[in-house]
Amino acid sequence: MAVQGTSGKLSAKILAVYDRKLLSRVVATQVFDMFGQTKSIPAGSNTKTAFAYRYKNILPATTPLAEYNGSNIKAENKIVREEVTYSVGHYGDYIKYSDELDLYDLDNITASFLDILGDQASLTIDTIRRDVLRGGTNVVYADGGTTRLSVVDGNKIVTENDIKIMQIKLKNQGATKFKKVITGTTNVGTQPIRSAFMGIVAPEQTEDLRGLTGWKNVETYADYGKAIENEVGSIGDFRVIESTNNAPVVQVGTDTFNQNVYLGYWMGENAYATVTLRGKQGIQTKVKPLGSAGASDPLDQFGTIGWKAITGCAILNEAWLIRTESVASIEDTTAKHYYDYTV
Repeated sequence: MAVQGTSGKLSAKILAVYDRKLLSRVVATQVFDMFGQTKSIPAGSNTKTAFAYRYKNILPATTPLAEYNGSNIKAENKIVREEVTYSVGHYGDYIKYSDELDLYDLDNITASFLDILGDQASLTIDTIRRDVLRGGTNVVYADGGTTRLSVVDGNKIVTENDIKIMQIKLKNQGATKFKKVITGTTNVGTQPIRSAFMGIVAPEQTEDLRGLTGWKNVETYADYGKAIENEVGSIGDFRVIESTNNAPVVQVGTDTFNQNVYLGYWMGENAYATVTLRGKQGIQTKVKPLGSAGASDPLDQFGTIGWKAITGCAILNEAWLIRTESVASIEDTTAKHYYDYTV
């Protein structure tokens, strides 16, 4: 192999190219990464926890200041900063290739493998973040429902009134609207947007939202060119992002009939925190060429290509993250293609 060094390992420059390609593939399809407070794990820290800060508000100062008499200086207020710690973990996977592939165009094959692994890495990290948000305690059950079972029994979909209730809840709790979001690129940075709360929904939920009064398709925006990645529209104070990685949960109804319940996430800024994959060692390719296994591969018959990442997620403020639970009027029952693989 032209890229293989004398030690049987890939050069740092080649690995850097692979890392960049993998990261580009991953961040382009991330949804739950876009709206969290992002944190990085310092290289070499060997830590298993991350932390984020949240600040408590100060009550209004409604007492008039007394005329100064030389001693009656108003006592200072205090900022209360709480540190939220949460667990992070290493995740990864790899595939093996045989020496037969080395007879062909290994560079192109490596690129194809990285595409596949990039899709897997993206789905893995996005799912980990999604599952944390699913554990939130602030819930609005669709159309006046009181439990998940009542949503199923009443066949309830999200209504315009549900949207209004969530807007009021977020505003009354002092949630801040987003004015910038994480970019969909490999850079560590943000992009400015039109101020709004955010909602993340499944495609089935999108179709129900389209039927609500006040819904605007993203194509009708005056600033359509500045739409957020995967944005499908807006309603009230919310801009709505669609995620195909938002599978429903199954609830057994009173009639013992299984029905899908779809979870939506509606939030203000800094509702949750994530560990970003962007930056140094956020996600890495692990390429072991033919012959790199030493005595474990005496005839240089295989190599491996894989990925490794560290990530975590935590809800910072339950009052700023609302989960809706509803059924969908239209469903696609086809199994997703990445579930049909068997070893």
